[in-house]
Amino acid sequence: MNWDAWARRAEQALAFEQEGRWRDLFALDATFGDPNTPSTKDLRAVQRGTAEIFPDWRQEITSIRGGEDWAVFEWIGRATYAGRGADDPVAGTPIEMHGATIVDVDAEGLVTRWIDYLDRKEPELALRAAAKRAAKPA
Repeated sequence: MNWDAWARRAEQALAFEQEGRWRDLFALDATFGDPNTPSTKDLRAVQRGTAEIFPDWRQEITSIRGGEDWAVFEWIGRATYAGRGADDPVAGTPIEMHGATIVDVDAEGLVTRWIDYLDRKEPELALRAAAKRAAKPA
């Protein structure tokens, strides 16, 4: 498996504002899990939920290593927080998040299992800082 080529394809699919669909990386009956999402086969719900919070999500894969049917990669995710409504003072806050992912793939290179590990504090801290700035009188 050419993991560097796979990583570039995954980056394209993970850039929500570009062509390429994240779900196209997956085999039928594949599973996804992360700290916010128990293991699921409902990839549409995962992508929809992410896009609702971070509509311009994109992910840079900074390193990848793997064997014949598995890989581990480190990544940096960047996006703009959509907010919880029109009056949300932190809507529009840029966030950055670091993580690592383990994938298992089939013979065609399609993901059968994807598990994300990430620091959920990074976006939380960015949003708290934005809230403090918004609360300060001008």
